[in-house]
Amino acid sequence: MRQPIPTKKLKTCCKTMLNRTALWMQLTIFMVLITTLVAGYLIYKDYTSTRNLTINNQISTTHKILSLELENLDNYLLDLANFCIQPYYDSRFTRIVEQDVPLTAEQLSYAKQQMFYYYYTRNDILDYELYLIHQDLSIGRTNGQQHIITQEAAPEGVNKALLDCEKSNMNHSIKASDSATSLIYYHSLFQIKGKISQAIVRLKLDDTYAKQLLENHSEHGEIIVFLNDKEEIIFSNQAELPANQKAFLKALYDRQHQPEGYETVQLMEQPFLIVETDSKTTGIRLISLTPLSYIDSQIGKLRQSIIVSGIWVWLFTILLIYMLLRLFTIPLRVLTKQMQRTGEGDFHTRINVEGSTEIRGLSDNFNSMVSHIDQLIKRTYVAELSEKDAKLSALEAQLNPHFLYNTLQAVSTEALINDQPQIHRMITALASNLRYTIKGSNLVPLKQEMSYVKDYIFLQKIRMDDALTFTSDIDPATEGCLIPKISIQTLVENSIIHGKSGNKDTICIEVSAKYNDNNVIIIVRDNGCGIAPQQLDKLYTDFNLQKSTGKYGGIGLANLYSRIRLLYDTPASLDIHTQETQYTEIVLTLPVMKGAPYV
Repeated sequence: MRQPIPTKKLKTCCKTMLNRTALWMQLTIFMVLITTLVAGYLIYKDYTSTRNLTINNQISTTHKILSLELENLDNYLLDLANFCIQPYYDSRFTRIVEQDVPLTAEQLSYAKQQMFYYYYTRNDILDYELYLIHQDLSIGRTNGQQHIITQEAAPEGVNKALLDCEKSNMNHSIKASDSATSLIYYHSLFQIKGKISQAIVRLKLDDTYAKQLLENHSEHGEIIVFLNDKEEIIFSNQAELPANQKAFLKALYDRQHQPEGYETVQLMEQPFLIVETDSKTTGIRLISLTPLSYIDSQIGKLRQSIIVSGIWVWLFTILLIYMLLRLFTIPLRVLTKQMQRTGEGDFHTRINVEGSTEIRGLSDNFNSMVSHIDQLIKRTYVAELSEKDAKLSALEAQLNPHFLYNTLQAVSTEALINDQPQIHRMITALASNLRYTIKGSNLVPLKQEMSYVKDYIFLQKIRMDDALTFTSDIDPATEGCLIPKISIQTLVENSIIHGKSGNKDTICIEVSAKYNDNNVIIIVRDNGCGIAPQQLDKLYTDFNLQKSTGKYGGIGLANLYSRIRLLYDTPASLDIHTQETQYTEIVLTLPVMKGAPYV
């Protein structure tokens, strides 16, 4: 016996399948299923509502027709009732009807003559009989006879009809005849005082009315049934019903009430829609039975149209959903490809995908993440290089710095003893600069950095004399700001080395520092030879790649650019403004930092 698949294993298989399927495909399949269910439900609702509307229209139309036909039938029967009581309009005939002694020949002749006249006033009567109860005598014309005749004893069925008339409010009774489309009409004549029946009129009617009624209901398999007040079938266009009257009545009582509000009966192994109306006056009832198969066939073409329209709408919706999902997932595919490139080591490419607030936010966050990772990688890489350089420098500088300090101090003292203040000042400045470069943290106050720069300028002026001019304009509010150590000195040194070249005999260097929003702006400007455009472009390229060019201040500037990138989390910049043969201005923009130095 095959073992059932465990639930956990089934979930794992489903997850694996989902992981191997594209998101747009998953969404498309899901939306197709939802759309299919919705479309099927709408088609079903549309069909059922159309079917119910058709049935309700059929019921309404049929009921109106039956009501009109029943009204005509009531009028017809009332007209027959008036015809039957004509003897009471004749006082002589009335005495004949009420007489309980044998009739004379003259009375009998008079009765025949009057009935002859009555008979020929209508053209819808086949048989016309008057049964006198007191005389036990029947007078009339039956079976196509040409004359009015008399017959002793009551005709067949009269006694039962008399009982039915006495129970009827209209004093009449309607029976089926041996013909499928004609009917027998009975009406009793009674004495008003005591309501004692004295005679009964029997009429056999031709099929004029019945044919008209059947003709109105002869299409699409409709069955029309005429019932009297005794629930007896008088006639029907379905010949089998009168013979199976009990089965038909049982089917009527067993009718099914549908949720939509209409009723059906099961006849001849198929359902029929039943519509009926009855007369409060005569007690008769007309029943119309319409096959539901006919109604379904009527809306069959409409059903096909609904299905075809639903399929077209479904296909269009599926196509639209597919296009929209593809459009919405394009940014995600672009982002996925960029993630793959980033995973392969490309941290310089950025993406710019749009389409929605969420997609745009995801794109910006991804770019920010890649940029941050790139900075961390570069910082780690430079830190490793710096660590190696520091180890190398430590191996090369095994000599104790104190030995150099003490030696320079001894030389300085000897110069002072021998009355050489200039040499003393030079050696003191050199010792101070040496101590500044070796000790301290990575960030120093701007005031301390400027002191170091002034010692450096002093030493350079001894060599260059009047060829070097230096001025400074430092905002006192910036003196406590922390800046990278040897940053301003690097820029000043770059101006001395590379600014005074070519035909320039002198150089003037200006250093300024000021606040700007939350930044401190340091500007080093010289009137040197400037930098050529192609050399400036290459210098910026080296900045971006954090490489050294070896020319035009590349080593010092590239080193300083790398340091500010490592030391500051918030943006810091180093910008160069220059004009060849005119000037060079380097702007160092640093975030304001005060307090304890950053180690």
